[in-house]
Amino acid sequence: MRSLQPKLLARAVEIAGSEGMLCTVLGVEPHRLRLWLSGRATIPADELHQVIDLILDDDIARAAQDRRGHPRMAGTLTEH
Repeated sequence: MRSLQPKLLARAVEIAGSEGMLCTVLGVEPHRLRLWLSGRATIPADELHQVIDLILDDDIARAAQDRRGHPRMAGTLTEH
């Protein structure tokens, strides 16, 4: 999970608009967020869940605006 953490946090910063705004959303100090972004500290489960919710909510909102009418990955996934 630690290798995925910086990617998730970077995407959350993008969605929030800035590191400062993400800090406000998560209720954390900027130095703590920078430690998580750099991978030098592990994000606690509660904040990780908030980050995942933020990303999923944004993805769902974007999908609702997608006018193609077909899943983006249609035909690229195989059943296991």
